[in-house]
This record gives sequence, C-alpha cells and structure tokens, in this order.
Amino acid sequence: MKKSKTLLLSALTLICYHAVSAQTDLERLTSYINGSQLVTYSESSYMTDNSASAITYIDFCANGRYHYSYDGSYTVKGTQHTTNRNNRAYGAGVAENEGDWKVLDYQGGYYLEITDYTGTKSYYPINIQNMIAGKWKQGNTTYVFAPGHGRCP
Repeated sequence: MKKSKTLLLSALTLICYHAVSAQTDLERLTSYINGSQLVTYSESSYMTDNSASAITYIDFCANGRYHYSYDGSYTVKGTQHTTNRNNRAYGAGVAENEGDWKVLDYQGGYYLEITDYTGTKSYYPINIQNMIAGKWKQGNTTYVFAPGHGRCP
C-alpha cells in the first residue's frame, strides 16, 4: 500500500512538474513575442510579364493586442490579342486591422491564436527556430521577425 502511494505521489509530482515546465516555456515564448514585429514581403515571380508585391506589418503588443497593416500593388500587361499590347492594368490596396493574440500550447506544439475585429479566430503554428533566426523565406514570401521593434502604444 505504501509503495503504491509513493508511486502515485511520484507520478503526480512528475505530471505537475511537466505542467509547470510547459507553462514556463509558454510564458517565455509569449514574452519573446510581446512588443515584436513580423514583416512579410511577397512578390510574384520575375519570370512573368505581370508583377505583384505586398508588404505586411504585424505588431504584437504586450497587452495582448495586435495591429496589422498591408500595402500591395499589381501590374498586368496586355495580351497580344488587344489593340495595344502595351496596355497595362494597375492596382493598389491598403488595409489595416487589429485584434487580440495569444500563444497556445497544443499537442506538443505552439500556436499563435489571432482573433480579428469581427471575432474570427485563426491559428498559426509557431516555428521557434525561424523566429530566433529572425529572417526566413517560403516560396515568394520573405518573413522578418524583429523582437522589441513592434509599434505599440
């Protein structure tokens, strides 16, 4: 009986230690993101006659709020079937948004939960190695994570 109580107590201690350890990692990651800025720059392939680019800034404030701003533009060249092949269509757009953010620990990984101004929630896996490196590229998009450079009030 005493042996089973000791075993049970050891198991509970291990579980509690693991929960506290995971909480500490979660708090540390949240603290790392607080006051930081994520910048993304996307561009179309240089192999086409059409071009597009966009830059997005996401500022993560320590109060659990974020601010999002976007600026993008495009150019589409006319086709050979138009009266003037040099005709082009142009466009540009800007957008701003804000909402809430928090880091979640889910099934052994960390996720960023974003709640926009309408209450819609989105979840993004966090790649800690990329964040620490500060800059990475996926396809035609470059990401820059800058701790401590968020533009927060």
